[in-house]
Amino acid sequence: MPSATVRVPVANVWAKPRAGHLPLDPHVWPTPQVTYSQRLALVGHMPTQALYGERVIVTGRRPGWTRIAIPDQPSPLDRRGYPGWVRSWQLGKAMAPRPQTVTVTARTAKLASGTEVSFGTRLPLVARAGSRVRVETPFGDSSLSSSAVAPAPAGVVATAKAFMGLRYLWGGLSAWGFDCSGLTWAAYRVHGITIPRDADAQARFGRSVAMSALRPGDLIFYGVGYVHHVAMYAGGGRMLESPNSASRVRLVPVRTYDFAGARRILAG
Repeated sequence: MPSATVRVPVANVWAKPRAGHLPLDPHVWPTPQVTYSQRLALVGHMPTQALYGERVIVTGRRPGWTRIAIPDQPSPLDRRGYPGWVRSWQLGKAMAPRPQTVTVTARTAKLASGTEVSFGTRLPLVARAGSRVRVETPFGDSSLSSSAVAPAPAGVVATAKAFMGLRYLWGGLSAWGFDCSGLTWAAYRVHGITIPRDADAQARFGRSVAMSALRPGDLIFYGVGYVHHVAMYAGGGRMLESPNSASRVRLVPVRTYDFAGARRILAG
């Protein structure tokens, strides 16, 4: 199967072509310009997003649309990676693999080319030079500040807490809006750990841990019949979550209602 590269800051991935609508400018996603009803309309239609420079596998085409699988977003829906449809113009030719990559740990970062990219964006490393890092992009070599790709704050909880107050976005996987499993996926990603994309798949990753033995960074799942939500244990009986289209990323007491289990991703 041929590969391609995402050439926009964030590509919206749809369950099928023309399944829904979200403004292309990510800066409007956290704002009231995207109404509650528009957010609800994404449910079931925009299952995920793909970040700038992300390699995707092309699995099909229709006029104006390309079906992809995203290897960095593991999913039981497709062994090749999370499946969905994107607008064809949002993809460019595949970049040649390099031995090293850098991951954006700042909330957002601006490339020398002017493109603003999100937290969690991973790009091939060309060279380091003082306060700048040269990277390969879908448009050729560029650079960004070394501080934007510095090691993430100690612990996945501190990393996730940086997004407190950010509006929920169904399918969201960027600094402009996360859904519940998008937040946990991204927090672990910048610490070099790839976990499945969706909550139900995350609930089968790592190892099971009892509620009484939770440690910061453990994932807590809800949905006894079918796992539909994930939160991150933050310590002190509280958890960090991006709960629903009417809410924002928040720190709340751990709930026991509808508790479906907890998993430990980190060793120890």
